[in-house]
Amino acid sequence: MNSRILRPPKMGAHNGVMAAQPPSYKTLASLSRMNLLYQLQSRGTMTVNDLAEAAGLHPNTAREHLDRLINDGFVTCAPEARDSKGRPKMLYNAAGGVSTELGSIRARKIEAAQERADQLRRMLPVLPVGQSALAGCSGPAAQRQLDALDDHLDQAGFDASVAASGEQLNLRDCPYSEMVKDHPEVCGVHYRLIQGVLEQADGPLRAIGLNLIDAPRLCVIDVAPLPAERESAKSARLDTSNGHFLRSREPG
Repeated sequence: MNSRILRPPKMGAHNGVMAAQPPSYKTLASLSRMNLLYQLQSRGTMTVNDLAEAAGLHPNTAREHLDRLINDGFVTCAPEARDSKGRPKMLYNAAGGVSTELGSIRARKIEAAQERADQLRRMLPVLPVGQSALAGCSGPAAQRQLDALDDHLDQAGFDASVAASGEQLNLRDCPYSEMVKDHPEVCGVHYRLIQGVLEQADGPLRAIGLNLIDAPRLCVIDVAPLPAERESAKSARLDTSNGHFLRSREPG
C-alpha cells in the first residue's frame, strides 16, 4: 500500500536521497513552539506575557516563536478591544474553525494544497491498487478536505495511510518521536491541528478520535462524515496517562 494518502512515499536517506524538511515540519519540531501552541489550545486566548510564563520562556523569546507560528497559520493574533486610551494588548489564539478572512494564511494553505493535488492527479492515479479510500470521501468538498489533510501531514513530516475499514488514518513513524517520549501532550496538539485542517477545508469529514496504539510508531485517527460525528462524540479529552483519546457522548 502506498504510504501517503494520495502521493508516493518521500525519498529518504535509505534510498540515497535525503528529503528536504518542509517549513511546517521545522516549525512544529520546536518543543518551545509546540508548548506555546499546546497552552493556547488548552487555555484559549492569552497574552504574550501569560504565554511566556506558562511555557517558561522570556517574553521576547515567546514572541519570536509566536511570530513563526502565526506565519505558518497555526496561531492568530489580534489587539484587545478596549475603549480606554493607550496601546492595547495583543491577544493570541490557536487557529480554529473556518477562517474566511481575505488573505487568511490558513485559507491560502487549503487553496495551495488543492492546486498541488490537482497537479499530482494529472500525473498519478488517485488511489494505487490495493489502497482504501476514506469513508464518506466523495464529492468535491470531501476531496478538498482530503487534499488539505494530505498536504498538512506531508508538510508536518508524517507518513499516513488509510486503514482497510476506510474509517481511520494510520500515522506511522512519527517524525516527532523523540519529543513525544517526554511530552505526550504533543500528540494532542497534532490531533487538534488535524481537526482544524478538516474544518478549515469545509467539507463533510471530521476527525473524531485519536488512539495512540503504539506511539510514536503508530497512531490511529478516527475519521467520519458529519452525520456520524453528530451521533458520536462531540466533546473529548486526551488522557495521556494511558495513551488513548477518549470520546464522551453528549447527554441524551
